[in-house]
Amino acid sequence: MDAIGELMIVQSLIQEDPALPAVVDGRLARNLAQLKRITTDLQRNAMALRTVPIRQAFRKVERVVRDMSRKLDKPIELTLSGEDTELDRKVVEEITDPLMHMVRNSVDHGIEPASVRQACGKRAQATVSLSAYHESGQIVIEISDDGAGLDTERIRGKAIERGLLAPHATATPEEIHALIFAPGFSTADAVTEISGRGVGMDVVRRNIEALRGRVEIRTERGRGTTFAIKLPLTLAVVDGLLVAVGRERYVLPTTVVRESIRPAPSQIHTVQGQPRMLQVRDTLVPLVSLGNLFGIDAIENPADATVVVIEVDGSRLGLVVDDLLTKQEVVIKTLGETFSTVRGIAGGAILHDGRVGLILDAHGIVELMRGAHAA
Repeated sequence: MDAIGELMIVQSLIQEDPALPAVVDGRLARNLAQLKRITTDLQRNAMALRTVPIRQAFRKVERVVRDMSRKLDKPIELTLSGEDTELDRKVVEEITDPLMHMVRNSVDHGIEPASVRQACGKRAQATVSLSAYHESGQIVIEISDDGAGLDTERIRGKAIERGLLAPHATATPEEIHALIFAPGFSTADAVTEISGRGVGMDVVRRNIEALRGRVEIRTERGRGTTFAIKLPLTLAVVDGLLVAVGRERYVLPTTVVRESIRPAPSQIHTVQGQPRMLQVRDTLVPLVSLGNLFGIDAIENPADATVVVIEVDGSRLGLVVDDLLTKQEVVIKTLGETFSTVRGIAGGAILHDGRVGLILDAHGIVELMRGAHAA
């Protein structure tokens, strides 16, 4: 796949070469078009070979649930859906261990003993569900249980005890729940073969983020918990919108782009204590300047720039950029350890003109904007 990626880059460099129109004739144009078709077919076939059903990861989880059910004396029914959902082979390989750890965590911490469940009016047999499906250009893998749900106050207490949270800090339930991914965090009272070793969930999140994914938590006390892992469909190629910010070039995945606007001054609103807002028809959309976000000398006034409206998990955000350049398919390149923890950046790409561009992580940008505003 790497070799095909390089072929795609070279083919694009040839087609975008500014000297080409001066030498091209009908025959050469036909040959270049044929080269593009062949390259596209090769890339499509290679991608098909890279994709496999997630079934093999689900089967390993089945064994984990069966073994833990017997070891902990907790009757559990495992339900699976979306086993034939296909994704990048590397993703399946890399996500299997995090999946197994999260299921162990659900069975050990989330599922109550049968006697406790019955006392609460539940079935003695608990249910753990594993599902996979496609959504908005990504794959979603959900691990759900009908157990006790996350104990927000217990997590808060442990976080204060470990110095992760100030005693009088105000934090939303969602922010408190996210602390279970902190390094070494555990609510277990004793170390056992399964729990309390203080390793695991932080590694789970780190592994998922290494795949350009993220984990979300939905929980209700007494009803259960769902962990939703959201991952890109492929680690190799992305359809992107190329934008200019100062002298830099960035690629926005087209799956998150909703529209682009050259706003009039009357559409820009300032609300005290809030970021600048853009009026898009009957809706106000928060604005964030990519130049300010990444410390680049770029156009600051949205009325003099272009705004790209993106949508992440139902929330819209307007990205202020200098200009829109083009749409193009880019081959994703990893950036190494230096950039692996940089929020808002998903990877790098060789652009059609041979320059290097950074691929933006829309979810990371939303989180950066929220953090900057909260501060």
